[in-house]
Amino acid sequence: MEVEKSLVLEKSYHVHLKAEGEICNRLSRGVRVCLVQRKGDWIKIVWRNGKKKGWILKPE
Repeated sequence: MEVEKSLVLEKSYHVHLKAEGEICNRLSRGVRVCLVQRKGDWIKIVWRNGKKKGWILKPE
C-alpha cells in the first residue's frame, strides 16, 4: 500500500534499515519526513529530499 504523504515527527524515533532490522539512524522531534509505504506497524520513510531512507515503528 503506497502512502506518499508528509509528516512532522512528534517524538524522536530510531530508524531501521529494514522493518525489524538493525538500527541505522535516529530522528529527533520536529523532523519532516515523507511516508512511502506501510507494513503493519512499520512505516517506510524518506527525509532530506529522499537522500536518507529507512523504517520506523509507529503503532496506531
